[in-house]
Amino acid sequence: MIGNNSFKLPEITDDDIRHASQLLGLPSDAFYGSDGNDPRQNALKRMDSVDIAACPGSGKTTLLVAKLAILAQKWSSSTRGICVLSHTNAARHEIEKHLGNTSEGQKLLGYPHYIGTIHGFVNEFLSLPFLRSKGYDVKVIDTEICQKKRRCFLSPHITKRLI
Repeated sequence: MIGNNSFKLPEITDDDIRHASQLLGLPSDAFYGSDGNDPRQNALKRMDSVDIAACPGSGKTTLLVAKLAILAQKWSSSTRGICVLSHTNAARHEIEKHLGNTSEGQKLLGYPHYIGTIHGFVNEFLSLPFLRSKGYDVKVIDTEICQKKRRCFLSPHITKRLI
């Protein structure tokens, strides 16, 4: 096989988890619990797709940032990246803020990685390329401009009800 482009995700060790904890200003045993048995430890080590569901303020974002810091430190590919999609800009800002405070994490804030909202991803990588491929010259994306343009196509009695 010519040009084997196989890619293997790095293995995450206990030392990696302790190092990430220290980078984030957490105790070195932050993801191990008082008895050394904490499910977050397993979540950090998993390399398959997994959903983490927990109540607000329980540390989901901290867990994600720790894993991203570990992956950033071990990431070797310059052409393959990590894509982190959030539902809200608040979550995206929090992730960027925490990653930006570490040299390892800063590596994930640019190409080939993407950290942003689902909406931003669809715009940047699906909608805009599609529109441009169809010959539309997209100059600006703005909700107010879009609404004004759309209202021009509505009849006056409908427009009055919208205001």
